[in-house]
Amino acid sequence: MKKFLIYLLLFTNWIVGFSQKKVITPNDFANWNRIENRLISNDGKWVAYELNRQKGDGNLIIHNVEKQTNDTLFLGYQAVFSPNSDFIAYKLKPAADSLRKAKLAEVKKEKMPKDSMAVYNLTTKESIKFPKLVSFAVPREKTSWVAIHLEFEELKADTTPADSLQSPQDKSLEKNKDKKKKPEKDRKDLTVLNPISHQQFDFQRVEEFQWSKNGKTLGMVTKVNDTAKIYALLRFDTQRCLTDTLLKDSITIKNIAIDDSGLQMAFLTSRDTVKEKVFAAWYTSFDKIGIQRIADTTTQGIPMGWAPSENGSLYFSEDGTKLFLGTAPKPIHEPKDSILDEEKPKLDLWSYNDIEIQPVQLKNLDKEKKRTYLALYRIKEKKWLQLGDTLLPTVSLINKNNGDWALASTDKPYLREASWNDRWLSDFYLIDLKSGSKKHVLKARNQAQLSPTGRFVVWYNLDDSSYYALDNKTGKNTSLTKNILVPFYDELNDMPTDPNPYGVAGWTENDEQVLIYDRFDIWKIDPTGKQLPVNATQGFGRKNQICFRYLKLNPELVFIPTNEPIILSGFNETNYQDGFYSLQLSENNSPNELLVGDFKLGTLTKSKEANRVIWSWQTLSQYPNIRTSALNFKNSQQLSDANPQQSQYNWATVELVTWNSFAGDTLKGLLYKPENFDASQKYPMVVYFYERSSDDIHQHYLPYPSHSTINRTEYASNGYLIFVPDIVYKTGYPGQSAYNAIISGVNYLTNTFAFIDVKKMGLQGQSWGGYQTAYLITQTNLFAAAMAGAPVSNMTSAYGGIRWESGMSRMFQYEHTQSRIGGTLWEKPMLYFENSPLFYAPKVATPLLIMSNDNDGAVPWYQGIEFFMALRRLNKPVWLVNYNGMAHNIETKYWANRMDLNIRMMQFFNHYLKGKPAPEWMEKGIPAIDKGKRLGY
Repeated sequence: MKKFLIYLLLFTNWIVGFSQKKVITPNDFANWNRIENRLISNDGKWVAYELNRQKGDGNLIIHNVEKQTNDTLFLGYQAVFSPNSDFIAYKLKPAADSLRKAKLAEVKKEKMPKDSMAVYNLTTKESIKFPKLVSFAVPREKTSWVAIHLEFEELKADTTPADSLQSPQDKSLEKNKDKKKKPEKDRKDLTVLNPISHQQFDFQRVEEFQWSKNGKTLGMVTKVNDTAKIYALLRFDTQRCLTDTLLKDSITIKNIAIDDSGLQMAFLTSRDTVKEKVFAAWYTSFDKIGIQRIADTTTQGIPMGWAPSENGSLYFSEDGTKLFLGTAPKPIHEPKDSILDEEKPKLDLWSYNDIEIQPVQLKNLDKEKKRTYLALYRIKEKKWLQLGDTLLPTVSLINKNNGDWALASTDKPYLREASWNDRWLSDFYLIDLKSGSKKHVLKARNQAQLSPTGRFVVWYNLDDSSYYALDNKTGKNTSLTKNILVPFYDELNDMPTDPNPYGVAGWTENDEQVLIYDRFDIWKIDPTGKQLPVNATQGFGRKNQICFRYLKLNPELVFIPTNEPIILSGFNETNYQDGFYSLQLSENNSPNELLVGDFKLGTLTKSKEANRVIWSWQTLSQYPNIRTSALNFKNSQQLSDANPQQSQYNWATVELVTWNSFAGDTLKGLLYKPENFDASQKYPMVVYFYERSSDDIHQHYLPYPSHSTINRTEYASNGYLIFVPDIVYKTGYPGQSAYNAIISGVNYLTNTFAFIDVKKMGLQGQSWGGYQTAYLITQTNLFAAAMAGAPVSNMTSAYGGIRWESGMSRMFQYEHTQSRIGGTLWEKPMLYFENSPLFYAPKVATPLLIMSNDNDGAVPWYQGIEFFMALRRLNKPVWLVNYNGMAHNIETKYWANRMDLNIRMMQFFNHYLKGKPAPEWMEKGIPAIDKGKRLGY
């Protein structure tokens, strides 16, 4: 009896403690943390990450892996470890409170608090700070230097009386000077620092700078004389700690490029004083004397009337034998217009024979004005080759730009039909980088790539869903996958379009094999066709429903190694376990399991010089904190604890459910419950959906204000069930397909579980989910409330609309992609009509909240207005919220709008699903005259 009383007391205490857990409210959102910008030092001994509050100040955390200690660098972000792993450089944000006070005081933009930066010595823990940061840069290879670009700060005037410091002669000279020295506008200085050796060099009036990869050379452009516009090009040698002046003249100098060895430099200059400058290209080698003018408007090999462009990048090949830059027709100076702006007509002319429609042209206008075309300078031969041009605008290089071949492409012949065709076709050409000759190799294809040596072009044929290899040496086209008895295309595609392939993993040494993915496995395929294809993962993936993908841990690798283990990710599509595996391609073995579990794995990052990696795993209840281990993943350590306060809150749980849809499909879905769930109670349920979501079962959801959808953790904490069903579609019937999947899933749950209050169920979806929400409430009265974000309500008008964020026509998505009609409006008018909620508005009996934002670039916001006006005309309970200037989803930085949406959506569902009083905005609205004065909560 005594033991029983003790157990009873312990159980009672547990229940009391559990019941006292807090419910998540919007007041908690700001203090929840995110871990961002994770990195590991080259030697693997240090890990850095930002621990950022969702609203407010964040910090940079430096973790010593060996000692397992942390240093907190307040307000730090965007950090970079030195290549020698001896210091870390990082930016410093102004404190959030300081920024807010400055905004309230209406401080001018140029006087607002600005970023600064700091350099932190990892050994001594000494920190050096620099105010008014413009940018900083650290070389990529073995060195301990950092270059810091800063805004110039005028020294404050000395308050000592002038008479006490100046001689009579000084006073006389002072009279001849300007009474007030004009401040230097936009001046920037450069500090070059070695925090380990304590060497520091300061350079004044630096316009731009560039490191060599190895940190031996720093190039910079300085302004010598502002009045005479004299500029100088300097080279700082970090080994000699000496500065050489390479050029000084009354010219503009821009776009410095330095080769990896630090021994070659290229740059652009112009003597023009007008805005539209014509540039020339220059080259110098530091082991030789002098600089050479290598390109201008008269250079052989560059088209007549063209010139090097300031809008293009200059860069060397890794081996230093080639220099690449962008050229373009030389800009023409336009004299000042004598016609008043008000005297000019302003219009956009849309023409049926335009290659691209006007909105696309206008969206890309600035990019087109700055478009450049790739040119090559072969340094040893002193020879220019124009690789790209107006007919072949896109050129792809290989093998760290060392290759002797490039693959060029143009989509211009197919741009007009891109308004309705989703294939995104191009013509492809091989370019010989020795001679500049171009060979047309593929017509009207949408995916092609050049092998690292340039011998093979591998391309995917949508017509027969197969990969092919074109041998650049023999001209032979070889089918690579046609005779393999597994599909290499998306097996789950349910859109009226050709399914895309799973992709190419890469190539083995000397292009001997190309590695190609199917849904689950990786195949080693001889591009010549002489050897039979080999399933590198031994069919283990398909047999066990595990999707294997290669993880490239060394970004410097050109080929996938075969004689040492590589790391694969492996996601199980049946039980949703995630894992890391090893595989040695030279051996005929199945992947070796290293780490597998009921979690979702994050990005795997390896240190450059050590056998150490960082990664994360997450579950619904476990934040993706940083972990570290050797590559065998044994004895891993957790380095961070982002949100220890989570244990104080009533969280969520999740389980997988399976059912058969009305269409006979076996579907999966996720059912979220409150952590303090009691099966004897009745719970309201919100159904959220998009397409397939069940593989997100291990996704961790921070409590945060809504961008457009419900927060699953917050709603579960507040006593809601959340059901997230998978949806599969039949072409021509997207609305009915959603109904068949979602309503069958809801029926399964309500027939199986007595804890669901069938009279208190709601719907919520955004974008495509918003459309499906709007459609469902025209087909069923099962739900007590619905919220539709950015819904399409009238497919007949949406079909001819524009996606304003890209300028593209919306036709393609109805004919071929997500909207899944599978034909034009005039070919299948009834399908457009039947799938449009607007035309069934009289059937709606569910109160509806709509979000349609007036800057939505994906779904025209008048789609929400059309549905609102119809329901209002029918006197149905409907509200529409338009967040002024907001896009399709409310961006992260607009915290107030996100909080407002979160509050209104919860109030809406609380009223209809929990019986709470309706807030003022639901009963009385917010009159325009009160806009900005009251919120009606």
